[in-house]
Amino acid sequence: MATFVADEEALETFSDDVGSLWCRPVAVLDHPPDAFTFLRDFVHPNVPCIIRNAIKAGDDALRLNLDDIIDRVGEDVMVTVDVTPDGHGDCVRNVLESSSNSTDDGKSITTEATRMRQMFVKPHEQQMSIAEFRRLLRKDYKVGKRHRRSEEELEAFPIYKNTAESSAADESTNTATRRRASPVVYYSKQSDCLRTEMKELFSTNIFPESFLFAEKAFGTGPPDAVNLWIGNESSVSSMHKDFYHNLFFVCSGQKEFVLNPPADHIFLHEGEFPCATFTPVESKEMNDDCDWAVTLDQDDDEDNSRSDLPKEVTTKWIEPDITIDKSDKFPLLAKAHPMKVLVSEGEMLFLPPLWYHRVTQTCETVGVNYWYDMKFDTPHWCYFNFLQQLSPSQNLTSKT
Repeated sequence: MATFVADEEALETFSDDVGSLWCRPVAVLDHPPDAFTFLRDFVHPNVPCIIRNAIKAGDDALRLNLDDIIDRVGEDVMVTVDVTPDGHGDCVRNVLESSSNSTDDGKSITTEATRMRQMFVKPHEQQMSIAEFRRLLRKDYKVGKRHRRSEEELEAFPIYKNTAESSAADESTNTATRRRASPVVYYSKQSDCLRTEMKELFSTNIFPESFLFAEKAFGTGPPDAVNLWIGNESSVSSMHKDFYHNLFFVCSGQKEFVLNPPADHIFLHEGEFPCATFTPVESKEMNDDCDWAVTLDQDDDEDNSRSDLPKEVTTKWIEPDITIDKSDKFPLLAKAHPMKVLVSEGEMLFLPPLWYHRVTQTCETVGVNYWYDMKFDTPHWCYFNFLQQLSPSQNLTSKT
């Protein structure tokens, strides 16, 4: 593979150009614009904006909290909840992996020696009633708010091995390295959950099926998905991008977005990592406290079934947290352009496709978002796809 080399002046010039083009103050509109204005001022230049009064209840913007939702749909509605031991799902973290030694007879045994390995770890998905979800979401407030770890402080969790298939040495290692923690819950199903899993709420018609001004400007038809999001400040979504035009409306509370324009890709140190998923060990039902580990994802491709060894699933993801100074380990991060945007109740953020975003909440927050497909036959995609070929970021070395 060819290595691209840029001197410091070239990198600084590119960083300055990105800042001049995209890092303008985020416009705030008091009302939804007409389709032409939206296309001209935001969709075509590929910049975000905040729109007020996009969803109304009477004369005012819609306000809807978790208690209101339960009053409308009942306490027994089942929801699929993302659960983690520390609020950080879908992020790169260190994982403790047991090492193996061979005996004289050639058999492999697991010792207590472990190594750290970076993996992309996803949340555990748990079915529960919406009333149980509310209880778990709010339990921290009875004893004071949970300290939210930064990604710099994330604990390492061990690989979990099914005890039915592992040796006594495996089980000893698993028991010694497990981490016990209370679950952090976040409703972020994403797969069109408001129109499927939460259809009882959507059928009340308090949410529009689409936004015509946006649909006309995007030119891609109705939304592919309409999703409901409910969480608090304990949950953090690490930096990522989507291939959708995103209209995110805050019904109650406040969302905190840290945004980076698409051209920052070469500064964000994206890497490729094996995938794993959080596992509550020996716990079929989610309790207030449980042991946690991670389970490696495996490729279930039929062609791979002939192999004796499982094939790892990998994904590309942004490793560093843009909100923490890591210039020693990630030197190009200093040239990126993070912008913090707070979206309060009654406001809607338009986030164009390919924009990187790190998301959390400042308090218990309910939001709904509409995903409209992006067009791939545009200069924006051609340019961004070229930048992706420059990954990993380390290939862009500073030459003095």
